Amino acid sequence: MKIASLALASLAALALPVAAQAAAKPAAPAAAPAPAAAAAAPKVTLETVTKGEGASPGRDDFVLIAYKGMLKDGTVFDQSDATPMPVGEVVPGFADGLVQMQRGGSYRLTIPSALGYGAEASGPIPANSDLVFEVQLIDWKTRAEFEQMMAAVQAQQEAAAPADPQAQQPKP
Repeated sequence: MKIASLALASLAALALPVAAQAAAKPAAPAAAPAPAAAAAAPKVTLETVTKGEGASPGRDDFVLIAYKGMLKDGTVFDQSDATPMPVGEVVPGFADGLVQMQRGGSYRLTIPSALGYGAEASGPIPANSDLVFEVQLIDWKTRAEFEQMMAAVQAQQEAAAPADPQAQQPKP
């Protein structure tokens, strides 16, 4: 299925604010023992189930994916067989995973809560929840390709529409 066949209105948006980062700690005095290493920034985990081919999408691109979103305990909160979405308009952890995927591949993406919805609950997703997604990257297009395809679809729809709507009405 091509992205062009799907309307822009169907784009899924997972974007919500992410919890604010904690303030940095001041450096320890020179005479004190070295401070413990700062906690590593949260990162997504991407497991390849089936390897894809070719380049990966960028944050400004559009993807067509099949996915199942779950909580860590396996509770499914969302799923779709073919959803187009702009990579840069989803939660940060989902975008971090998408830009590592290849066309045709299947993946298991684990997103820590700080890169998901953070301290905010979102529908069936409780606050501070790590998320797990099973994702198949069906296809992707650059923003320019996507906009060109959408313009072509719009032009086809306009060409197919009757020029004078009253001409289509039956006469009494």
